[in-house]
Amino acid sequence: MGPEPRAGIIMDLVLASEAVAGMLAVGGVKELGETAGGSLVAGIIDRLKKIFGSDARSADALERTQRNEPGAVAELASALAWYARRDEAFARELATWASHAPAGAVTQNVRAGRDAYVAGRDQTITNYRHPGE
Repeated sequence: MGPEPRAGIIMDLVLASEAVAGMLAVGGVKELGETAGGSLVAGIIDRLKKIFGSDARSADALERTQRNEPGAVAELASALAWYARRDEAFARELATWASHAPAGAVTQNVRAGRDAYVAGRDQTITNYRHPGE
């Protein structure tokens, strides 16, 4: 028997959350507020501030994402997914926003003097010495 249908929905929420958080990070860095795409970014930010309300941790993740601070995008994506799992209307909004996220190619360059296994965002580097080193 295959996975339950809810598992696919949850994965979609995670992907949508990551796409929107990434879009907000880029929007904050490039200050898209004055460009055509900026109205979408500004609208999302305003809406998220209302949704987060008194949730200081999520609001902080949003602000840190706009400043492109390390780890903030992942924290915001986690918060977005959490809210989307609890509110179906918000999940639909999130999916709509994610559909506007720019699709871009991901380039990954790996140079290693050791074994390096890379897949997506996960990376494993095995650093070992040969006998006698």
